[in-house]
Amino acid sequence: MILPVLGGPTGSGKTALTQTLDPNRYEIVSFDSRQVYRDLPVGTTAPTHSEASYIRHWLVGFLNANESVNASQFSLWAREAINDITARGKIPFLIGGTGFYLRAFLFGMFPVPNVPKETKDYVLNLPLELAREELASRDPKALASLPLQDGYRIKRALEVVLTGVLWSDVSRETVGGYLRDHPDVQIIGHWLDWPREILYQRINVRVEQIATGMLAETKEVISRYGSDCPGLRTLGYNFALAFLNGTIDINTFIEQLAQSHRNYAKRQITWFKKDPLLSPISFEAAVQLFTNIDKI
Repeated sequence: MILPVLGGPTGSGKTALTQTLDPNRYEIVSFDSRQVYRDLPVGTTAPTHSEASYIRHWLVGFLNANESVNASQFSLWAREAINDITARGKIPFLIGGTGFYLRAFLFGMFPVPNVPKETKDYVLNLPLELAREELASRDPKALASLPLQDGYRIKRALEVVLTGVLWSDVSRETVGGYLRDHPDVQIIGHWLDWPREILYQRINVRVEQIATGMLAETKEVISRYGSDCPGLRTLGYNFALAFLNGTIDINTFIEQLAQSHRNYAKRQITWFKKDPLLSPISFEAAVQLFTNIDKI
């Protein structure tokens, strides 16, 4: 079975590319951990009603902003979606910017315990140097196995260690993984690569377009679920909250929102560059490839 996979940073045109595909052949399985929220379509730049009507998108807009999601549960939903799509003779097309969820689905995950929110918040607010020191004191083998500047992995390991489980134990082998269960699958994997200055221009334009709507939906979510609900931990909503609380003005809100999206795009690019399944491709080349997939 052919399984097309397309990653890409925010603003790279992933949703636009879906509109060039044949909806009689493809259905989209979205790997975006934030577009799952039905209450936040503007700030997460989820597919519009028109875009989703043209070609079916799975795992978009089906949770309330007061619900949480994790990679393990997301992987189960993705399997259900793919099984449904293939049972009807169509091709599931995996598209998204959450590289960790995509990798967890394809290759499986370490059998880590659930980490309480208080622990996550504690580790999140730790400076990297202190996180390294605490991990070194609790699980030196884990720290020795990780790049010293990889703040994400160091803090993730520390979260697990603080639950009483050694990261050096649970990170020995993954469990699950779609590719392990389906060794006959042929991955056609790429990520959308733009010149950095053009990508940043695209992001700046997008931020200008979503700013007003994002503030409106933030107000609505606060009225329904409060300002500390999981959905509002999505990228950029902290600045919307700051504006609504009167601590920043509208220009600062837009500037910080754009900067946060550019920084996030940079981190996404770094992730996708390291993914052995995905190779860089231009938007135009991706359209050409995936609209002629039968010729591969």
